[in-house]
Amino acid sequence: MKFRFTFLIFAVFAVAIFIGRQGDFVPRTTLALYDNYIKVDEAEAIPGLTPEVALDIQKRLVYALSEKWGAVTGYKAALTGEAIQQEMGVDEPLLGIFLDKMLLESPATIRLSSAVHPFAEADLLVRVRDNSFLTATTDEELLAGLDQVIPFIEIPDRLFSTDKALNVDMLVAINTSARYGVMGEPIPMEDIDSLNTCQVGIVYDDRTGLQTGRCDSLMGNPVKVIRWLRDELVKRNYALKKGHLLSLGSLTPPVRVKKGRLTAIYTGLGLEPHVSVSVTFK
Repeated sequence: MKFRFTFLIFAVFAVAIFIGRQGDFVPRTTLALYDNYIKVDEAEAIPGLTPEVALDIQKRLVYALSEKWGAVTGYKAALTGEAIQQEMGVDEPLLGIFLDKMLLESPATIRLSSAVHPFAEADLLVRVRDNSFLTATTDEELLAGLDQVIPFIEIPDRLFSTDKALNVDMLVAINTSARYGVMGEPIPMEDIDSLNTCQVGIVYDDRTGLQTGRCDSLMGNPVKVIRWLRDELVKRNYALKKGHLLSLGSLTPPVRVKKGRLTAIYTGLGLEPHVSVSVTFK
């Protein structure tokens, strides 16, 4: 009887310690990731994450980063291609948040030492025109709620070691790897015949790293990504207002970041035969 009582006390004590540690897990993990992000240190893998906990960490991390990186200036859809969704075991994109100092104007210069495991992708941004975007129902109304399309190179930062697989919950926890993005010259929405027909090539000046892509690779049509982003932001009750930027996802396979100038050249966007955006890595 005494043994059973002692065992029961031990079990209750162990459970209390476990619950206490679990309650401290989110703030501790957020602080660790914040330090990794600011100090540009590789993060340790986070075992046992759940979607709910990963989202909680993402929110807290973005809030902490906003003190140095500025206010929310836009949002991104990650994993918008069918192949990468199948690889990661999801059936819809993931949501990330851009802060003001993450987005730079082309031509931009970024130090290689300012990210842990960076890579580059050709992307597209669109800008919210007004509040009609929030209530649009048809594709035409949705596009009418936008006023600009912007050529965009995103430079995400994996943060975790490249030696181990990155799962979806870890990706959410680090804000879908958002670190930097470089914006080209905006194109008025009225000059865009269709977002579904553009193509892009991205390459270094020394002709290495060449990758190509098509805008219809974004969930089959970029408008589907725009709708998904709008609906997801409304569902989460996130602020979405005039001037906010929406990143529609990668148009190309990732390009390794190295010293040199990387340029993305688009065709089928606007009135000009070609538009471009560039970033130099030092």
